[in-house]
Amino acid sequence: MNEILHAVFSTQGFVLGTLVPFVFVLTVVVFVHEMGHYLIGRWCGIGVKAFAIGFGPELFGFNDRYGTRWKLCAIPLGGYVKFVGDMNATSSQPSAEDIESLTEAEREVAFHTQPIWKRAATVVAGPLFNFLLTIAVFAVLFSLYGRPVMEPTVAEVVAGSPAARAGIQPGDRFVKVDGSKVET
Repeated sequence: MNEILHAVFSTQGFVLGTLVPFVFVLTVVVFVHEMGHYLIGRWCGIGVKAFAIGFGPELFGFNDRYGTRWKLCAIPLGGYVKFVGDMNATSSQPSAEDIESLTEAEREVAFHTQPIWKRAATVVAGPLFNFLLTIAVFAVLFSLYGRPVMEPTVAEVVAGSPAARAGIQPGDRFVKVDGSKVET
């Protein structure tokens, strides 16, 4: 029994070694994606009803000063931003009756009543923010763990060695070896 618990819950086990990191990375990617939709949508003057990470029952949430419901839901496998005027889960064009059911203030900020460039910018923003996240992650990783490149220079020459007899000095740079160009 102890071996099973260790295999499942140790840092090399399934839960802590695979499932928790997967859910964490997925949550970050979803958050950045949805934040792209949210920020550009708000910048374009589109009203936002809800910003959710996950699906299903709400675990935790609050309303901000703009009336947006920010929530964390039970199933952490996605997320969504619900704009004013979204009448269904697919965000497809609402019917005339659905649009008429909105107040005049809601119609002014509804997603489907905005010019096409605002809607397009809002839709493209999610994948664009994921692309920017990827660039940022790789920039950090390469700056911290990048491939070290050593210059082909002489650090030290031992007295009496063949290199010393050949006249090689510390700081000399190798440019060719046996006719082949040396870069690193």
